[in-house]
Amino acid sequence: MTTKRRLSDATIDQSNKTIKYEDKEERLEKVFENMRLRRIVKENHGCDINQLAFFFNNKNFSAPFGLDQVKTFDKRGAVQRHSTNTSNVLATVGGCELSVYDNEHCGDHLDIMSNFDLTPLEEDTENKTLKHTLETFCWLYREGDALLATGGADGLVRIISVANSEEIKILEGHQKLIYDIQSHPQSDNIILSTSKDGTIRLWDVDQSKCIAIFEAEATVTCFHPSGEKFVSGNSRGELRVWNVPSTTETMDDEPIIIEKKDSHIVKKMHGDSYIDCIRFANGNVLSKSINGRMEYWDMETEQTIRSIRIRSGENYSRFDVSLDELFFCVGSSQGTIYVYNIKTGKLVTELGHRRSTKAVRCCVFSRDSRQIISAGEDGFIMRYDYIDDATLAEWKNWTKDDL
Repeated sequence: MTTKRRLSDATIDQSNKTIKYEDKEERLEKVFENMRLRRIVKENHGCDINQLAFFFNNKNFSAPFGLDQVKTFDKRGAVQRHSTNTSNVLATVGGCELSVYDNEHCGDHLDIMSNFDLTPLEEDTENKTLKHTLETFCWLYREGDALLATGGADGLVRIISVANSEEIKILEGHQKLIYDIQSHPQSDNIILSTSKDGTIRLWDVDQSKCIAIFEAEATVTCFHPSGEKFVSGNSRGELRVWNVPSTTETMDDEPIIIEKKDSHIVKKMHGDSYIDCIRFANGNVLSKSINGRMEYWDMETEQTIRSIRIRSGENYSRFDVSLDELFFCVGSSQGTIYVYNIKTGKLVTELGHRRSTKAVRCCVFSRDSRQIISAGEDGFIMRYDYIDDATLAEWKNWTKDDL
């Protein structure tokens, strides 16, 4: 009889990379299957949380992630980290508020660090939610500081300094609600903002300057990892690929106008359904529509690699790709989170709880993939943590008297 032995990364040399990869993939699936709801936070604005994101700062900080990440602790039990490692910091936007949390130094807690209410003091309080609801944000690194570029119903891109707890500048140009803001994958000074006014704007944050205006009816965008192109999606299921102008082309004070005819329209993959999120993974595109259809496709050939139907219901929900680009997580209208293997299309696990009944509008992986955090309707944040087998077995044997 042959005894099957579980391989660890340490026992495999470079000549057996496939086995090493598959073993890591298998162990990660076990991590996701062993996740349980450990923390619930309700933000006081009581509105939907439209986006949340960790500040991984990958452009300025390089270190292991996923199962390769090993945390070290000082004598007080605090996690030791490099000054540019900000992966414990998480932000959310909902209602008129932007909140920043520490996800690592408070035990099982998700402790709030900063809260910004972007409603003007003289604003009519009855109408403030309608006029100043925040829809989106992205992180930008500065030495000694973290900036947040956020936008929403008033059409303004506001730049917030976390270190100084203040709004440091406003980028004006959009005439209507801003759906989406994305940071450039190679530069913390360049961002894209997508608006209901029928334009996408490329900004130089430090100069408070609009570099280019793309005439695009879009709801969401995503930069190619090179930063030389981006993909946009709109409410009618249309996907387009745009070239990003180089800085040498944008020396004039006036922004470059890039017309729709200068973009490349991709064959329809989502029918006429609203596209609410786009990400790159393994050099390919993952796009999602609100009817729960995920398309994994090659941007150059426009060939579909895999189509996945998510049992999410009709739901607007931003999904996330793990840093190793092996898995994605996405939320449903019933409060469930689905985790899928990108390579195989396999559903790895469903995360849910009797207390998680509200629609999930966004969800994210932590840097070590041992936590998934979701947020959505009515200001609820849910954190699912990896629990080892021994602890799960102990919990199973607990009785009411133990609680």
